Order: sequence, then structure tokens, then C-alpha cells
Amino acid sequence: MKRTPAIAVIGLAGLLGVAACGARVQATPVPVPPAAPINSDSLARQIANIAVGKGGLTALADGDGQAILAYCDPSTVSGPPHASTPTSVSCGIEYSDGSVWRQTVTVAFDSHSRPITGRANRGTEILQPAAGDGPITRIRCSPVCPN
Repeated sequence: MKRTPAIAVIGLAGLLGVAACGARVQATPVPVPPAAPINSDSLARQIANIAVGKGGLTALADGDGQAILAYCDPSTVSGPPHASTPTSVSCGIEYSDGSVWRQTVTVAFDSHSRPITGRANRGTEILQPAAGDGPITRIRCSPVCPN
């Protein structure tokens, strides 16, 4: 009785063209695809998120508040992140006091493309805080906006 299932398996393997005996096969390594290239759009969004504290660092702060919304212009990205060279981009940043500034944000990344430091220049104030009304958003938001 035990021979019948074994013979059936060998017969089925023969019908399907599969070898019924074991064979040693040399495994070939599967190439790992390279990491997706970082384009200026995604890098600008990443730095905008970093500026508002949603990218691994604390939010940028001016004397009166923290960054709550940022849009960074992809056409101004200085280059892809490298561990030895900080990346900078021009951004419109709204702060919690309601002011909006055009600033250059510079982020240094480690060798694993994780942000380690971020800073912004003094920049130019585009919109002063509204008296008593709280923050007013008047800058364009990127497709991925912080909530």
C-alpha cells in the first residue's frame, strides 16, 4: 500500500515534466534594486516636513513662535543629500504667531539620509502677524501638507 502513493507521485511528476529525484541547485543571488532616486520635489517636501517638526527634527522657531506650515520650492533645492554636504532650499514658512517668512532652510543629513541638523536664515518677512486674529495661512501648500 505504501508504494502506491509514491508511484502516483512519480507518475504525476513525469506527466508534468518535473524531475522526481532531488538535485542540488546552485542558488544565484537576487540583485537588490537600487534605492529610489531622490528628486527635487520629494526632497523639497521632506525639508518642508522637517521645518515644521514632522521629519525627525524639532520645528524651526523664530523669536515668537514655531513653524506650523511650510512650502519649499523644488526648483531651489541645492542638490541631493550627502553626509558631507548640507542641502538647502527656499521655503515659505508660517509661524505660530501668524507671520509668514521666505527663508532658506538648510538640512544636514547623515550617511543614511536621516536629518541631523536643520536651520533657517533670517529671511524676509512676507506677512506680519494679524493683530489678535491668530495665524493666517496665505502661502501655497505642497501636495503633502502637515495637519
